[in-house]
This record gives sequence, C-alpha cells and structure tokens, in this order.
Amino acid sequence: MPDIDSTVVSGVEARGYRRGAASTDGWDQYVIPVEDKIVSYQGRANTFRIPGRAGTAGQKLATIHNATGSTVLVSLEQVRVDMAVTVVKLVTVLPPLIRLQKVTVLPTNGTALGKVSNDSALTSSASVTLLQDAQADGSSSAAALTATIPAASIITQEFAARLITAAGYEPFDRSEYLDSGAVTLRPLEGVAVFLDYVLATQNPITDMWSVGFSWTEFTRP
Repeated sequence: MPDIDSTVVSGVEARGYRRGAASTDGWDQYVIPVEDKIVSYQGRANTFRIPGRAGTAGQKLATIHNATGSTVLVSLEQVRVDMAVTVVKLVTVLPPLIRLQKVTVLPTNGTALGKVSNDSALTSSASVTLLQDAQADGSSSAAALTATIPAASIITQEFAARLITAAGYEPFDRSEYLDSGAVTLRPLEGVAVFLDYVLATQNPITDMWSVGFSWTEFTRP
C-alpha cells in the first residue's frame, strides 16, 4: 500500500497507510522525527602560546563569535585552557581567575585564529570568527584582543594554577570546560576566555597561556 504524501509540521513528518484498497478508506498515520538542524561544519582551533599582559584590567586570551545576520548556529562544545610559568608568585598574590563569558559585541584587535576542520569536505561559515591575543608563539598581538564583557555573563570560572616555589614537579594542568553541555551561539553571540585580575604581578609577561575551542555549526533545512 502506498505512503501518503508526507508533511512536516512542528518538527515531525506525518505519513501513513490506507486501511483498504478503496480511495475512500481511512489512513493509519504515524509520525517520524524530522532533523531541524543540519551539520555544516565541525572544527577545532588552538592559539599560539600567549604571553601574559601585566596590567590591572585583566586579559582576553581568545574569543569565538557568531556574527549578526549569520545563517548558522554554533554549538560550542569544549574550551581548553593551559598555562606554564617560569616566575614564582608570592602566596599572598592570587592567580588570575579564568572566566568563560558570553559576549554579544563583536570582539576586535588581537590576531585571527585558524580553523581546523574535522572533515575537510565541510566549510566553516565566514560569520564564525576566532581571535587570539598572540601573533606568534610567545609574541603578544600588536593590539590587545578586546571584547566587551557584559555584567552577569559568566558561563563558568576557575582559578589558574600558581607556582609558589620553583622546587618540585609541575604536573599537567590543562582545564577543560563545558563538559556538562554545549553552549549555543546564535547570531551576535560569542564567548570570550577572560583572565580576570587587578594586579600586574598576577599575570606577568613570563606567564604563557594556550586556549583551544571545539565547535559545530548548524544550518536549518
């Protein structure tokens, strides 16, 4: 028996079978889910080795942003942060607070961050931009990465590691964020990795940082 013409309503597709051979016989309908998002790109990006910026207003390490008018949704699935230090900090000096913060204004300055596709057959949207605060390994961007941080925009946060004495063994200390679930970036939304501190000694230029992003872009059918 032939399927009826399928129709898509509210995320489901209705189909069915005729109960008998006559055109007047009724239908037994059933529904199947309809995928409302199509993967258009999956990628990763990792920064250069970013020197700290000794100052009192914090430092934006890296950003990912989905531009206004974008035709894709971005699912930010993981953010990775690692750091290494060569100068000790006094026990009375706090390390920077690493904060992932939702932003809306397009970040500026810094250096473009290259995208690495999980599948070379897919192409990332030009609306999805990534920036970092280094122009080469160990070399700060000529103009510091800038991002407007709104109030009450913290997604997650963690204190950075701290070297108090130069004795002993330094273990791996990479932190991975968003393991509890991805963050969706709609047009004019992004995420900034922000080091929040108020003293120059909390993030000297001898501190080195790296940031990585993993994300998926979706289009609608």
